[in-house]
Amino acid sequence: MGKAKILVIDDDGKALGVAKRQLEAAGYDVITEESALKLPMIVQREKPDLVLLDVEMPALRGEHVLELSAMFDFLRTVPIVLHSGKSEEELQALVAKSNARGYIRKTANPLSFVDQVDRFLLDSPRGGA
Repeated sequence: MGKAKILVIDDDGKALGVAKRQLEAAGYDVITEESALKLPMIVQREKPDLVLLDVEMPALRGEHVLELSAMFDFLRTVPIVLHSGKSEEELQALVAKSNARGYIRKTANPLSFVDQVDRFLLDSPRGGA
């Protein structure tokens, strides 16, 4: 199996760059996007193995994207993981009320970030990386 493909959606260009560098250094193919509105189009075209979705975005908040994504069958097969600096409690509540697979808190620790991504991919119904 080839490298896993990860789509990172975040309106913060700096956060996108950091995530991209860390994930590429770990051997992943990474697609970045600043607009959550493009999620369905990108997933259909690129077929990522995992989506990391920021929660705090101006045009459309991450939890609302998840509500909308339930309308698209092809989005139900892609694990969507919230990626945010929000507190553990807030993220747990968002996961509980959405169809997100889980969450990863934004951190300055690249090893922890990549380890968490690895775990979500291994638990993925697609069979992992």
